Amino acid sequence: MSKTSLIVLNMLANGDFQSGELIGQKLGISRMAVSKAIKGLNERGINITSVPGKGYRLEGPLQLLDKDAIRTRLDTGGYSDFQIDILHDIDSTSDYLLQQSRVRDVNRTVCLAENQNSGRGRRHRQWHASPYRNITLSIGWRFEDGMSALSGLGIAAGITIAKTLHEAGLDRNIGLKWPNDIIWKESKLGGLLIDVRGEHDGPCLVVLGLGLNLSLSVQDQQAIDQACTSLEQISGIVVDRNALVADMIHALANLFEGYSASGFDSFHHLWTDYDRLHGREVNVIRGEKIFTGLAMGIDEFGALLVDEGKGSFSRFLSGDVSLRLAR
Repeated sequence: MSKTSLIVLNMLANGDFQSGELIGQKLGISRMAVSKAIKGLNERGINITSVPGKGYRLEGPLQLLDKDAIRTRLDTGGYSDFQIDILHDIDSTSDYLLQQSRVRDVNRTVCLAENQNSGRGRRHRQWHASPYRNITLSIGWRFEDGMSALSGLGIAAGITIAKTLHEAGLDRNIGLKWPNDIIWKESKLGGLLIDVRGEHDGPCLVVLGLGLNLSLSVQDQQAIDQACTSLEQISGIVVDRNALVADMIHALANLFEGYSASGFDSFHHLWTDYDRLHGREVNVIRGEKIFTGLAMGIDEFGALLVDEGKGSFSRFLSGDVSLRLAR
């Protein structure tokens, strides 16, 4: 994004009308340059309307990511040493950290994006997020005990995020769909994805990516190929984006710091509090095969248990299957 477009966006962020003439005067640029900046912002999915005699206005106020606001809240929680990278345009926050890890230490580094063009979900699906209105975040963390000590970390992270949302006063119907989708009722609210690089029994880097819908444009909601929602739709209020980002970072850091010692054992029993598919009929899709039964929670390793009516429960690992409610 050009410097001019970014300044114009900051001027419009409160949702009030700003005349093109006034914008031009403040920036020392022509009306044509203002119009070009507005066009560029619209092309990025930031919907700006133009009303003759009034000027330009965003379809709704924006709260831009603010490193100082996030750091102040993190400092209060005891995490003043985090590196915070805020980028306006990026393909993927997780890919960014993985690439950066080749040239620098990204332990305790957070990457946030205002606009993520190629966010990744499970099984190579694309993650859609309305620019400048949601949370697209990745955090890097070094574990000394290796991949073997990280079993169930993705599920534990999902529980941590859902718990943080509840503690923020948001709807307690927010829960999880195995293994790491954040849902409200039957609509997707967010998701987690973990990448691991390193040794099986030695030092390794975890990059955890989080996508969370705070607000979705009509266009983006239509582009998503499944039922979805946002915190704004659920609660009817505007969520403090920077405060919630800081709370998410704090919660995940707490999780990571203690996970090598506690492991998944301390989270297994919590799953039932957040599992929104328990006892419901589901389809588990593995390749071209579909297994149908009742979702019966998870085992001590985080594998999904399904009652197919065969006596013992069938067990599924997250790496090779997709889960859907049976219709």
